[in-house]
Amino acid sequence: MTRRNRTIVFALAGVAAIAVVASAVWLRAGDDASSADGGTNTPTSEQPKKAAGGGDPAAQPGRWLGPQGRTGQFVAHCKYSHSGQNDPIVHPNMAGMSHLHDFYGSVETDQNSTAESLHGTKTTCDKEADSAGYWHPALLDHGKVVTPNDLSAYYRAAPGVDPKDVQPYPFGMKLLAGDQTATTPQAGEATGWTCGSRTDLHDTPPTCTSGAPLHLILTYPDCWDGEYIDSEDHVSHATYSSDGTCPDGFPVHIPQLTVSVRFPISGKGHDLTLASGNIYSAHGDFFNAWDPAGLKREVDACIHRGAVCDLGSNRQEEDLFQAN
Repeated sequence: MTRRNRTIVFALAGVAAIAVVASAVWLRAGDDASSADGGTNTPTSEQPKKAAGGGDPAAQPGRWLGPQGRTGQFVAHCKYSHSGQNDPIVHPNMAGMSHLHDFYGSVETDQNSTAESLHGTKTTCDKEADSAGYWHPALLDHGKVVTPNDLSAYYRAAPGVDPKDVQPYPFGMKLLAGDQTATTPQAGEATGWTCGSRTDLHDTPPTCTSGAPLHLILTYPDCWDGEYIDSEDHVSHATYSSDGTCPDGFPVHIPQLTVSVRFPISGKGHDLTLASGNIYSAHGDFFNAWDPAGLKREVDACIHRGAVCDLGSNRQEEDLFQAN
């Protein structure tokens, strides 16, 4: 059933693992940031176990609807890389502790990954600078794992946000979307299912045609507290804007990342679940390991200038990049 107007409860993946990871080091963004030339600095300080303020659980993403090309953006098209029972955000250094995930971006992403270890590695994305890690729970059909086709990552200013206010993610930022513990429909539209390039979302997978197969849509927070790249619950350091405004305690606009995962699923007769549980437990993870200079170039040339990049029917990007 198509979603109706509801307030999102943004309870994120990893709640069950908090006791395990509570002793981990949470790093300040400035200490884990890369230099402009792509080098990395050694972290030197610790973050409190939970960032002050916390993400607003009532926040709901203002998601772009309608045809592509309505706002400045850049897109990374990423092929499926590999699967594994690993999660370097929620279960760092714990092989086999997670449910099965599908990974895109850096081909090196595993339970031991850090931003530094991912930076500059081979990527399945069509942008060489994008060695970030993207992942979501594996999809199962009648209990058998479905190998996904690919993932497209759309980076834009959130609706209502002045594109010139958007800042690149700090190196090493970790973001989650959705709730892996959900057993009933998740409120709001941080996660949802659709067919092809449609923008209307459903709580459960709709019946799609072969020309417009099943897609999972995930929208990540676009407001940052400006200090921490992670938090104990992996959500308190970031949240969603509302009508272009970030809530108190989250003064920095970052790109609104929406990923669209394409599966080879169409027609009737499917019995779909997720490795994290029932179909309502959809969620996703993003671990920023973009080359900092490359990410800044994309934000400046596309988001700040209002240019629609990386869509075949739109203008060429060469002149925009050369102008920076």
